[in-house]
Parts: sequence; C-alpha cells; structure tokens
Amino acid sequence: MYACLFYGPGDIRYEKIPVPKINENEILVKVDTVLTGGTDLKTFKRGHPVLIKKIPSLFGHQFSGEIVMTGKNIKKFSCGQKVVSLNSAPCLECNFCKKKRFNLCENIEFLNGAYAEYVSIPERIVKYNTYIIPENIDLETASILESLAVVLHGYERSEITKDKTLCVIGTGSIGLLFIALAKLNKVKVISIGRNPYKLNISEKIGADFVLNIKDFPDEGELIKKINSLTNNYGPEVVIEAAGFPETWELAARIAGRGGLVNFFGGCKKGTKVELDTYKLHYDELKLIGVFHHTPEYVQKALGLLSDNYIRSVIKNIISKTLPLQELKRAFQMHESGEVIQIAVKPEEYR
Repeated sequence: MYACLFYGPGDIRYEKIPVPKINENEILVKVDTVLTGGTDLKTFKRGHPVLIKKIPSLFGHQFSGEIVMTGKNIKKFSCGQKVVSLNSAPCLECNFCKKKRFNLCENIEFLNGAYAEYVSIPERIVKYNTYIIPENIDLETASILESLAVVLHGYERSEITKDKTLCVIGTGSIGLLFIALAKLNKVKVISIGRNPYKLNISEKIGADFVLNIKDFPDEGELIKKINSLTNNYGPEVVIEAAGFPETWELAARIAGRGGLVNFFGGCKKGTKVELDTYKLHYDELKLIGVFHHTPEYVQKALGLLSDNYIRSVIKNIISKTLPLQELKRAFQMHESGEVIQIAVKPEEYR
C-alpha cells in the first residue's frame, strides 16, 4: 500500500509499505477520507511526544473508510461496512475511568496511521470507539466525527445557555464547530480571529459579530468593542480555541464578571501565561480546561452529523480535496491559512 511516513519535522515521504496485518480481535479499514487538522500540523512541524514513538512513523487520525478484513473473533462488524474509528479508547478500569473521566484515562490507547491506503484498528478501539456510518451520512462528512465529539465535550462543559453571549477566539475547524453548536442552540456568538477567509466562514455559518483582531492594534479598543456588543457586561463565556499563550491571556481579560473561560486550545508543554489575579478573584471568573472526547460524546456527535445545518458547516470547514501524495502541500496550505481542513484521499488521482 502507499502511505505518508513522518521522518522528522517538515519531512514526510510518500512510500510503498506492507499492508498492516491484523490479529483475531482487530479490523482492517480501507481509508476513504482522512482529514488534516491542528494536531497533525503540529506533528508535521515538530513531531509529537505521544503519537510518534519511532521514526519513520505512520500518522494521521481523523478518517473514515470501509472494512476489508476482520479478525476471526469479530462479531460486531463485517466486511463492506462503512465505518469511522476514533483516535483513542479508554481502558474502563483505571482510577479516572471508574470516575467516568474517560478522557483522562491513565491507559488510553491511541490510533495513529491514517495517512495511508489501509489502517488497522486496535482491539480496544474496535470494541469501544468504532461506529457504523448511517446511510444518510457520506464518508467525508463522517471523517470529522472526532473533532465534533471533542467540541461537543467542550461545549457541554462550558455552561452555555441561550441567555448568555459566547465569545470564540480562533477560527480554525474547532472554533467554527463551537460557533456551529452555539447557533444550533440559538446562542449569540462573537467570533474573534485574524484570517479574513476564516472570519468570512464564521460569519457565513451564523456568528452574530465577527471581529478581526488586526483591526484593533490597541487591545483596549477591542475590549471596548466587545463590551459594546454585550451591554457593557462582557461575554459570559469565552472559549479560547487558538492555542497560543497570548490568546489564553486575552480570553481571561475579555470575559465578563462572573464569566467562564474555557482554555480549549492546547499550548506546547511548559508554556506559561500571566493572568490578572485581581480580575480572577473579584470578578469571580471560572477557568476550566477541557481535553479530548469520551465514547458518550462521540455517540452524541454521530447523531449530530445527520443535522442539515451541521452538515452545511462541515462543507464549509473542509476547504479542499487533495490526493495522499500531496500531503506535504496540504500542510503548507494549512500553515499559510488558505484552508481550514483538507480531505485527503489515499486512492484518488493515483
């Protein structure tokens, strides 16, 4: 089969390698669509301490496809079924799993290697986090399931209600999916970003107010503008979905009194931020971090993929289609900001 292998930062190679072998409790999936995303871009640029264990390495994790082989013990699935597998599964036995904090599982198992024609699905992910795609959902749409599940987890933990204003910092796929869930629930949304193309998409999918941070070189003016949109109270909920220390700090500064800030965009390990303790204490800000997904949110997200509005949002998020051999170009387009996500097709055009 053909696959893209990671050899080092900025160095990925399209090569012919053996098709993965599966054991009696695994399945083999022929990949139809694999989506580029923030995690993969970071891996491309600097590697990954968890997902890249040796070099060269397969990578990629947001995908959908068709089962072409099953282990002899597999009863739940059969060849020919269209499926989407998530990038991890909890053990259900550790301290955190017993508390139903499955996303914090101490023995979480990850799946990596979808930038290839075929991918083998480990036993635990087959058992707990692989799903048959409903007939009314196409494979490309289904490939975004992981992102939607992660965002749904973050959304439901953020105490968002119809009477609140949500401010989302960041206009990548994650930020746009937060906006989509808010508009699905009739919540007023302020979208903040710096890329005109992505800000236009946020407006197109329903953001009530769209602010380009470049238009506000003085942060005080940005905060004044946000306050003017919220009756001078500031937003009740701020979601940081960009993953930079400066936007973490901005999120805390623009939140209204009694508000909640969800630091959703992960920064590099060891990153430090400065927060005003006076504002945290006297304005009673609630600060949270939300990580990853759980099988519960995956199942909810799978149901949401049948919603016509959500599907229209996904079509705006998936900006382009490219063949697998052009994966490096896909990441370069990501880095330049000219796309949001790219649907990579391992077999197309070859």
